[in-house]
Amino acid sequence: MKIAVLSSGSKGNSSFIESNNQAILIDAGLSAKRLLSRMDDVGADFKNLNGIVVTHDHSDHIKGVGILARKLKIPIYIHEANYNVKTDLFSNCEMKFITSEFELGGFKITPIPVSHDGTANYCYNIVADGKKISHLTDLGKATSLVMERTKDCDFFLLESNHDPMMLKEGPYPWYLKQRISGSRGHLSNADASNLLLSADRSNLKNIILAHLSDENNDPRLAFESMLATIEENNLDINVQVALQTQALEFIEV
Repeated sequence: MKIAVLSSGSKGNSSFIESNNQAILIDAGLSAKRLLSRMDDVGADFKNLNGIVVTHDHSDHIKGVGILARKLKIPIYIHEANYNVKTDLFSNCEMKFITSEFELGGFKITPIPVSHDGTANYCYNIVADGKKISHLTDLGKATSLVMERTKDCDFFLLESNHDPMMLKEGPYPWYLKQRISGSRGHLSNADASNLLLSADRSNLKNIILAHLSDENNDPRLAFESMLATIEENNLDINVQVALQTQALEFIEV
């Protein structure tokens, strides 16, 4: 199994996960044209896609879902509450409503409910080839359920949205700062480190830091924060940072 992050941040999110020439897309928050271009950039074959799995109904995760699904003639897997508030995006699409763990193209996918402030909010564990990816963005907070269900993962795609001091001193209005730092917002760099340390991570070999804020974080700051946590705890884990402006090449799980 391998993963390429096509885009990550407040302007659009999407991850391409592949195993044995079968693939899924987690979210499609860019235009279909840009997503297909990013796939080409990393050598991801859109013909292998079996479906698009949606995390929640915010535009930076679903903007391109309907158009891409229609263009590629693939189904959309979504929680019904998210579908109901965005039905116009999904006209003439094949819809599959998620109610529990399901299988798609050789992947076993388990939804993990999280406390973000979309209509219905889920992260996912994706299992194939005996490996497990925990795909974790827009969490709100790292709940005990998230900690428990990700304890044996081999790979984290993990939100590291903001630096608290940059957020506090930055240009956002107070209500937005409160939303981002609250229990229904986004994880900080420190929150990401705390989630890493919340369980036995002996299987974990790679972390991609994701959904970084352009205004309230810096890729090097997020990277150095996580690297310091790894080194201080004598962990053997590789760290990379996903960006908004370009795709991150495939990484083997």
